[in-house]
Amino acid sequence: MVCCKMTVRIERKLNVFHQRCLRKILKVTYKDHITNVEILLWAHSRKLSDIVTERRFRMAGHILRLPDHRAAKVAISWPPADGMRKTGRPKKTWRITFQQDLQRVDFKWEEVEYVATDRSKWRQAAARCAERHGRNYV
Repeated sequence: MVCCKMTVRIERKLNVFHQRCLRKILKVTYKDHITNVEILLWAHSRKLSDIVTERRFRMAGHILRLPDHRAAKVAISWPPADGMRKTGRPKKTWRITFQQDLQRVDFKWEEVEYVATDRSKWRQAAARCAERHGRNYV
């Protein structure tokens, strides 16, 4: 449960930073009473957390299409030890985050490699994952 709260907090911070940057670029202040949704529409952009989710999904597709002997492919299928981590280390791994992304698009770990071979289906799944992650504005 702690991992989920941390993830939501980090995503919120990412989105706040992105909105602040867009407001500076567009020279809009909070005194102008323009909503974040309108700012995203003006900038032809989406939430940064949605973009990160989609790109993480697409990168996983590249890794899953690699030959089995490549280090990245071995690393993505290797389960980490369940032991204690040192203080300050994250409890959530990239693989756990990716498995949560897979659940958003109703994929199981066993069928991922098969689906990743079809690039068009994988891109559609990445877009769906980002949509289900949060609201897409544009």
